[in-house]
Amino acid sequence: MPARDKAKYAVGFGKPPRRTRFKKGRSGNPKGRPRGSRTSLTLLQQALSEQVVVTENGQRKQITKGEAMLKQLVNKAASGDPRAMQMLLGEIRSLEDHLESSRAEVLPGETKTQMLMLERLTIPERLELRRLVAKAQGDAEQPEADLDVDSSPAAEEDQAHEPVSEESI
Repeated sequence: MPARDKAKYAVGFGKPPRRTRFKKGRSGNPKGRPRGSRTSLTLLQQALSEQVVVTENGQRKQITKGEAMLKQLVNKAASGDPRAMQMLLGEIRSLEDHLESSRAEVLPGETKTQMLMLERLTIPERLELRRLVAKAQGDAEQPEADLDVDSSPAAEEDQAHEPVSEESI
């Protein structure tokens, strides 16, 4: 290394000496986790997805170990085991919370943005949107009957840029 490069580089906090830095192309953790090694989560998923043969209502069938565990938990809770009931109710609550949180992912600001976009639609675009929504919901009636709209091209031009309240959408 030239002497002038050494003079410019000050060793200190966050600046280790150049000779002790990681070399290019070398890992900082050469004996790290080997490729293909499994985590405890993957081992658990693998174990729960293994097939077992069970006899249910006199018939033998194959189900996963996870399914067998859940069936046993439900059966014990139904027979009156308080610990099984507590575990099952806890699982049900956590599933309900998860479903509610996934439903609540629509942000409040996103609703305002959607309302602004709807306000910018022209009358013919709104009629088409209503028709498509009615079709998706299975309604056979056309929602155009409840609107008093002059269908002349001049009237459409006049109404094309009027702001509309939320009630008319």
